[in-house]
Amino acid sequence: MKRFLLCLLALTLLSGQRCNNQPPIDGGPQNGGDPTNGGGGGNGTIDDGPSGPAAGGVPEERLRSTDLAYLGAFRLPDDFNWGALGLCYYPDGDGGAGSLLVTGFQALYDSTHPGEACWNAAWNCRAYFGEVRIPAPVVRANWEDLPMATLRTAMTSFDGGLASAVHREWTFVSDIEYVPRQGTQSGDKLYGSLNFWYAEGGIGEDTFPTIWFANLDGSQARGMFHVGPDANPYHGRKMGSYLFTVPEWYAEQYLGGRTLVTGRSRGTPRTGFDPVSTDGGSQGPTLFAFQPWDTDNPTGNLDALPVLYYRVAFPGCAGPNVGSPAACDYPDFTMCDDWTGGAFVDNGARRAVMPLGYKGLGDNCYDEPPVECHDPCSDAHGYHCNPYERQVIFYDVHELGESALGRQNPWAVVPYTIWRPTEFYLRGNPCYNAGGMAFDAEGRRLFMVERGLGEGEMNAVVVHVWSL
Repeated sequence: MKRFLLCLLALTLLSGQRCNNQPPIDGGPQNGGDPTNGGGGGNGTIDDGPSGPAAGGVPEERLRSTDLAYLGAFRLPDDFNWGALGLCYYPDGDGGAGSLLVTGFQALYDSTHPGEACWNAAWNCRAYFGEVRIPAPVVRANWEDLPMATLRTAMTSFDGGLASAVHREWTFVSDIEYVPRQGTQSGDKLYGSLNFWYAEGGIGEDTFPTIWFANLDGSQARGMFHVGPDANPYHGRKMGSYLFTVPEWYAEQYLGGRTLVTGRSRGTPRTGFDPVSTDGGSQGPTLFAFQPWDTDNPTGNLDALPVLYYRVAFPGCAGPNVGSPAACDYPDFTMCDDWTGGAFVDNGARRAVMPLGYKGLGDNCYDEPPVECHDPCSDAHGYHCNPYERQVIFYDVHELGESALGRQNPWAVVPYTIWRPTEFYLRGNPCYNAGGMAFDAEGRRLFMVERGLGEGEMNAVVVHVWSL
């Protein structure tokens, strides 16, 4: 029951952003185009449109959802129930066949109390991951008929207890990424990221670190590291929900060689004194590139570069039960938007940066009496933006690059396509967020996690697979 209450509360408090039905900034159609467009034979509904006032886009290189062919899905073992927020492809895993590294239960936990948040100060709470063999995906009407992936290793701690120093109970183990050995390092590394989902209540206005790394076996963890300096716009509320790598050519062309990217959407400002702010959170998904460490025992902050973030207009855009859509940079932003995965996806001719998330579609309702939000997913106190849907959004990589080079404001760039995959089992108005995303660049396979399956408190996990 504790884990159920934790996640139910998190679904509300993670609800961090909003502003009603807003068209793209350039005044084009809402989200661009016809939401009934099926996108070529069952690939899900797609909204295509101009990507706002941003410069530098290369439309002929833009990846489309119709470039992806659905292969099917498979289940993850019960070890990943209420987990799998983090996912990465490990090319050397499973004897060179490639495997997936997946984060375990979403909260820090003690191995003697699996599935429980770290509420007891005496517990030794860690972040866990497991390596799974990738079975052949299949298409089945019932998720319970899918093949089950097998664990290649036992669930393994990989943060050395470092993450609990940020906060023991209010942090999510949100992503994991494999990085080959750099510089003088003794071996390849696993990077982890955390989402301090209610930092406002835990530490107030202060920023916080979100990144650590360890050896492949989880040993010798180092961190926690702050992404960039302790200065605007680098704030922990903008970091940690997703973590992925970009190709070397892209890093060299646009990011000063930085190959790792993290981000988050959390629509609260650092203080409430400015009507529009770039400090604190972001009312829309962010992207911050940083350089992986090249030694085994580094110190200091990560060398980072802002690529994408959105201004916080509070309460203009995201105030509870108030706010004008015209005040929001990100189209249709809500305080309930929760982006949990991301990848740089490339088929050789076309490419995109693709965040995966859970999107609020309704008003930014906050249930302070006498207001009632009538949310069928939760009656917990906080923001409610029902109905909800899972989305994958596509960003033009060259528009993002122009932003990274400082040639335009980061908030000028908005998605050029919104994709709603119909292959997910929970459709309509799902009450659970999505999970991690990973891309196999050599095999050109895209993996997406769907959470929330099963009855009651089960929250089972399925991994969907597409080829490019």
